[in-house]
Amino acid sequence: MTGERPIGLAPGAPVEATGQDARKYAATNPVVRHLISRWLGVLADAVGPEPGTVIDVGVGEGLALERLAAVRGAVGVELRLGKLAAARERLAELRPVCADAGMLPFPAGAADTVTCIELLEHLPTPRPAVAELARISRHRCVVSVPWEPWFRLGNLGRGKNLRRWGNDPEHVQWFTPASLRALLLEGFADVEVRPCLPWLVATARHARRR
Repeated sequence: MTGERPIGLAPGAPVEATGQDARKYAATNPVVRHLISRWLGVLADAVGPEPGTVIDVGVGEGLALERLAAVRGAVGVELRLGKLAAARERLAELRPVCADAGMLPFPAGAADTVTCIELLEHLPTPRPAVAELARISRHRCVVSVPWEPWFRLGNLGRGKNLRRWGNDPEHVQWFTPASLRALLLEGFADVEVRPCLPWLVATARHARRR
């Protein structure tokens, strides 16, 4: 597996998508709000109370990172400038970096904790990103993706993306616990996947650097 090559956006994904994340986190459906709150709690537990130096790859508009109370002064990596500006406005201590997930501008072992929250499902090819996550991870990498087919079924149940059978237009990768673990094992020797319907939260350790 090789890293350090650009991945870019999924085919057809808009370059300007600011506000997309904010709409999701502002959901008024009580079930959706409960699921998001529970998922963020699982993420916070995986990151831990003392995460050390943090690099969040795929920070988006910063809404997930904002809710991880232990994370302060993180580096936030995002390819889309509008989303990065929104994250910087939301998080005063954020250190924003515009970069592709396949070409991260950091030295090996740059972060005690690397987070990658709802990014891999958007990438046309996630393997270079996993190689880069492993390269810059010193202790742990926390990854979260939608758990399929449950994520799509949940969308269908609330009448979202009906013409696409519940699939988000930008989701081009679909993960189960086994497939997520297999992908992360290409970059890490130790991977634990924790289901949190309708998401998966994985903690990966002992990076395989090449």
